[in-house]
Amino acid sequence: MEIKELVLYNFRNFHYEKAKLSGGLNLILGKNGAGKTNFLEALSFIYSGKGFGDPSSEVLMHNAEKGGVMAEFHEGVRDLRKVLYVEESGFKREMNNKPVGRISTFRTHNIVQFLPYDTLLIDGSPEIRRRFFDEIISTVSAEYEKNLRDYYKILKFRNNYLKTYSNPFKFLDAQDEMFVDLNKKIDEMRKKYVELILKRAKVHLYDIENSWNMNLSVENSWDINEPMKFRESVKNEDLRRRVTTWGVSKDDILIDFNGKYAKYTASRGQKRAVVIALKLASLDLYNKLSKKETILLLDDLLYEFDLKRDKSVADKIRGYRAFVTSTKEVDSDNVILIEKGKVIG
Repeated sequence: MEIKELVLYNFRNFHYEKAKLSGGLNLILGKNGAGKTNFLEALSFIYSGKGFGDPSSEVLMHNAEKGGVMAEFHEGVRDLRKVLYVEESGFKREMNNKPVGRISTFRTHNIVQFLPYDTLLIDGSPEIRRRFFDEIISTVSAEYEKNLRDYYKILKFRNNYLKTYSNPFKFLDAQDEMFVDLNKKIDEMRKKYVELILKRAKVHLYDIENSWNMNLSVENSWDINEPMKFRESVKNEDLRRRVTTWGVSKDDILIDFNGKYAKYTASRGQKRAVVIALKLASLDLYNKLSKKETILLLDDLLYEFDLKRDKSVADKIRGYRAFVTSTKEVDSDNVILIEKGKVIG
């Protein structure tokens, strides 16, 4: 399904703008600060239902009460109109004039984003790494997505009881059996898919630079062999802190580069290459296991690479529908010129 037109109103630094889009490579051209990344985020919202993480109050144009993004899609005899409404209170989504509650329903395409701050995947918190891998796995496995959703419902229930009652475990025994079972299921599936991602990422990293290697491993915050015994052993700590201190929501995915912890040993360029390899691996997984088309959003992707590495990555993304921001013109199928929050052409 091909996007034909994108409309932005009171979105970031765009007051009211329209842009014609096409298949293949769309180049979003403009000076730094013009609004290229904001335009890319609007596309992320329309395709996947999610932006780059900021609350609606920051996405909304200054002093505006409401705003949004609208897009027209076409495929054969079928048309689709998607709208994301932005208000101070949050986001609302609509497809063909019908409200859509779940982001997964609104998500008509898979998205692979390449952003300048992607190295936070290595340098940032375990939560960033969990979210990255969980999103990939949830995209290709409905079972994993459901297990995660059920897990976080029970986790919320569990934490509420820990905060509210002096002896919450007399209420939590039955829930904790389900909680442990979900931890085991999620952990097993997470490790399986992380291994699949690693296998492909190694190939992509080798193609970028053949002297580089990487590894991924899941670090558990709980005893995966005796989870119920572990649960008993940390009861007092959970009670003291009034929060669940263990489980798959506390685990980490460690990223090694050339046999050492990447966070502390890899250069910025090497970290960037590792992240690009992981993103390309997610692209492989989507192509193999998902029926939805994958869209690439690239924000200054290659600014730290030399020409040889530029070509290696560029060759891998050729043939996909892609939106690329740049301050200089490159070969493309369509150009969207942006100046100070305005679409010029």
